[in-house]
Amino acid sequence: MRFELGGEAFDNTSQPVPRFLQALHRSSTIADAVFRENCVALVAWNGREPNALDYPEVKNGFDALAATGFDAPQTGEWKSILYPESDDDEPYVWTVRSYDISANKAARDTILWHAIADEMPVYPSAPVVTFLIDPVHAIMLHVYDDRGMDIMADAAARLRDTYTAFDGWLLDYDRNRMANLF
Repeated sequence: MRFELGGEAFDNTSQPVPRFLQALHRSSTIADAVFRENCVALVAWNGREPNALDYPEVKNGFDALAATGFDAPQTGEWKSILYPESDDDEPYVWTVRSYDISANKAARDTILWHAIADEMPVYPSAPVVTFLIDPVHAIMLHVYDDRGMDIMADAAARLRDTYTAFDGWLLDYDRNRMANLF
């Protein structure tokens, strides 16, 4: 499913804070409905340095995230190419860390904050890409920026209630495709 987060009523240039708040509210509300028990955060960093104005004391995206209050037990770390079909000559190899945030709404919402703030004039903003996963129910949520968010599952039935409950926030562009699934 694809959701519209911040773009319907608020412009990114003239109304960035209301747009950001709408996007954060929507993503958090949907995440509350989807991740009731199990939630693992995958946080990926490609070597891009944090903005020195935001974080003069940190050298990587993980430290920048922690400097904003993100606190959750790390459960793993590995290297991976996130976007193998990239236009770049050589795809970036990312460092990926996993964190258990099952009972930690503050950590989850901090992850959502950074995903939305990444391309907006809203600070702080850690240079990371994030995914939320329920490994038990095979559901993944990815906020790609202030404009939207994707939720995927291994079976459409797992997301039927979310589709119905948040129909008004679905991205119009893909509405017909989503209607065919549900």
